[in-house]
Amino acid sequence: MVPVDGDALRLVHRYILYERPESAESLIFLAAKGPHRGKLLTPAGLRRIFRYHRAQSGVAAGNPHRLRHTYATNLAQAGVDAYVLRDLMGHAHIESSLVYIHLTAQHLREEYDRALQRVKAGERHGGE
Repeated sequence: MVPVDGDALRLVHRYILYERPESAESLIFLAAKGPHRGKLLTPAGLRRIFRYHRAQSGVAAGNPHRLRHTYATNLAQAGVDAYVLRDLMGHAHIESSLVYIHLTAQHLREEYDRALQRVKAGERHGGE
């Protein structure tokens, strides 16, 4: 099971209703065009889709693996626990998930400053 944002779920629902080719396949994502229309979407087909949208958007570095890095980094910056992130990414070991996280120097500084404020507040209240 994977948690899905409501907006993403609506997009998948729209795809199923209006764009997914008719098929006996039980999996959701299928080839929409060409000789493999209605068949399972292959890794090569997914790469082709990314190349097309990369060219349309001008985001030269966009690819499925980069999305995993962005996903992990965004969740880490939002404060998601590293063990939760490990499970969401489907890794057996937390170290495998941590290599996907790329925090900026600005984010590190902000987190450090927040932690320092908590420590100082604890010194004032905890030492009484």
